[in-house]
Amino acid sequence: MPKKHLRRKSWVFLIINKKSMKYIFKKTIEDKGSTSGTRTEEIEAIPERWVWGVVYKDGTELKQFGDDGIFHQFGEIKQEEVAMFVMYKFDDDSKRIDLPVEGKQIFHFYRNLVFDMLTEGERRVRAYCFGYKDKETGASAYHFILPDDRIVISDKDLNLTKFNI
Repeated sequence: MPKKHLRRKSWVFLIINKKSMKYIFKKTIEDKGSTSGTRTEEIEAIPERWVWGVVYKDGTELKQFGDDGIFHQFGEIKQEEVAMFVMYKFDDDSKRIDLPVEGKQIFHFYRNLVFDMLTEGERRVRAYCFGYKDKETGASAYHFILPDDRIVISDKDLNLTKFNI
């Protein structure tokens, strides 16, 4: 597969052409019938429009949708070893946000909104929310990627319905 190298200061974050790749989430399930008491189930994970990645201090990377076809959960991130948190558009690697986060606690979550609920015009949208909290000062930085790809940055969590999404 062709590789594209994207540089941010001294860090390299590889974006590989993934349009034809399938991603697998390996889920451990309790199974009293097996000898180990658990079994692993593989579930296909469908990529989001925007996905996260981290670059560790030693230059290694972990991506939500890894180059090896594995879907990674946010909880797999070794927070104390992260140098940079990256959000990038899955199908357009020129759209990305790099956050230097060394010494900070990073977070990522989805804000799912429903408008005109229980009507013919019901509309569901997803915003991508991420950022960090400084461990020393307690200051926070919230970043929101809205459904139309506008980016809103704040020092606190926001009510996104005010942004005409």
